[in-house]
Amino acid sequence: MSKSRNRRKQTFVEIVVRPMRTAVVFVALTASMLAGALPDDATLSRRILGTWHSYRHDTQYRADGTWILDPPDDGQNTRGKWRIEHGKLIETWRFVGESSDSTTVDEIIELTRNTLKFRTLSQEGPGRPEGLVLPSGVYTLKRIKDDQASHHK
Repeated sequence: MSKSRNRRKQTFVEIVVRPMRTAVVFVALTASMLAGALPDDATLSRRILGTWHSYRHDTQYRADGTWILDPPDDGQNTRGKWRIEHGKLIETWRFVGESSDSTTVDEIIELTRNTLKFRTLSQEGPGRPEGLVLPSGVYTLKRIKDDQASHHK
């Protein structure tokens, strides 16, 4: 192969192929980020309202920013407050006999009409379990109708 032909081939790769490869990678990464993007906090806050079933409890998130656990937990943290900030569910509660609140921060992975998937990023305050490893695995809760909540256990 002649030097001139080799140079043209190298120039073609430098001018056309490498930028195209970069553009394809950029578009693929951007599309995957957009596909996994959550709605804004106000939308998430509306979607979470209602009762959600986990393996141990039903949790009801109310429009006034409070939550209630049913059946009550052994640690007597049966109610508290919630809010969503930057796609994270923040819950606070106070154990009976404690002078300060406990808080968890959960990263919302998916929140649809019937499914809530999250992982716990942090837990602070009294009652933090010994040996707790965070971030946690992914938890999946299913929405139940409020009139079924007390019968669902």
